[in-house]
Amino acid sequence: MSMTQTQQHNVPALRFPEFSGQWEIKRLEDVADFQNGKAHEQSISSDGDYVVVNSKFISTEGRVRKFTDIQISPLFVDDIVMVMSDIPKGKALAKCYLVDDDDLFSLNQRICSLRARNVDPFYLFLVTNRNDYFLKFDSGVTQTNLRKDEVLRCPAYYPTLPEQQKTASFLSSVDGKIEQLGKKKALLEQYKKGMMQKLFSQELRFKDAQGNDFPDWEETRLGEVLTIGSGRDYKHLGKGDIPVYGTGGFMTSVDEYLYDGESVGIGRKGTIDKPVYLTGKFWTVDTLFFTHSFKSAVPKFIYAVFQSINWKKHNEASGVPSLSKTTIEKIKISMPSTDEQQKIADFLSSIDRKIDLVTSELNHAKTFKKGLLQQMFI
Repeated sequence: MSMTQTQQHNVPALRFPEFSGQWEIKRLEDVADFQNGKAHEQSISSDGDYVVVNSKFISTEGRVRKFTDIQISPLFVDDIVMVMSDIPKGKALAKCYLVDDDDLFSLNQRICSLRARNVDPFYLFLVTNRNDYFLKFDSGVTQTNLRKDEVLRCPAYYPTLPEQQKTASFLSSVDGKIEQLGKKKALLEQYKKGMMQKLFSQELRFKDAQGNDFPDWEETRLGEVLTIGSGRDYKHLGKGDIPVYGTGGFMTSVDEYLYDGESVGIGRKGTIDKPVYLTGKFWTVDTLFFTHSFKSAVPKFIYAVFQSINWKKHNEASGVPSLSKTTIEKIKISMPSTDEQQKIADFLSSIDRKIDLVTSELNHAKTFKKGLLQQMFI
């Protein structure tokens, strides 16, 4: 599908070559009918007929999570739902959802719907969703509450209906690819989780090179097979190419390393349930423990063990989640022979590589879409 770069006034930078002419600026009131929501809190029922749409049930990807309501105020396919209230500097204000089912959704208060008039509904969704016009109402100090007249005054540029439809169709196909990759990633993650349950319950066992059973697993404690190392402050270090990690992942690069080799990081404070596999030279900050000095333990297998542990169960604080070296060292685990550990690690690593590949494709598709949105609209 070919596109051309344009330099004209009131046209986008990227456009399908068969279209020409300037785009026309219009307000929402010129292209859509407005409907306000109403309070549903008193009529919510677990066996209701409708999905209540409020700011909490619209995700960042424009999807609605389901809840039920017995109050009938239905929406229909291609109606656009918009969030009209949000906390200061929140991410829900003017978030939109394009309805994909008839007579299923019901609007809660501070939510409105827009029904397209003589414009393509998906195109209208694209130009309305989180439009910069609405974000200007967010003072960053108090909660933002959009009024009907403010919503309807939102300006946007519109091409002819055929160009809207082609643009919408093209971007819808990109969304379809993103959704497909998202589902593929979720299925792979679900598959890995299921295989880990079978492996650590020993429902699934590997054989050695001669087809014989490996020895029975032995119960031990983490402190018997590894040592927990503490992270340190890095701010006295110079810039370099050694990565620094915290509980949120990569932070910066420095000129010295705390450890060189395979390791598993686990949060000491804050995020304590997101283990990370580390290798090569690295530095960790004081909120992230790292493992070293493995004894009859394959680091990649230990990474899988850490992923299988319910770390929140070992939380030691009532406020910010915290772990201690002593607590970690006392955790009981079952260990197979190093040869079986390696087979398990290799098997799970192969799944991880597939997940990483799909994640990369998904991120690329999202970046591609973001670039298109910046160039195909004014």
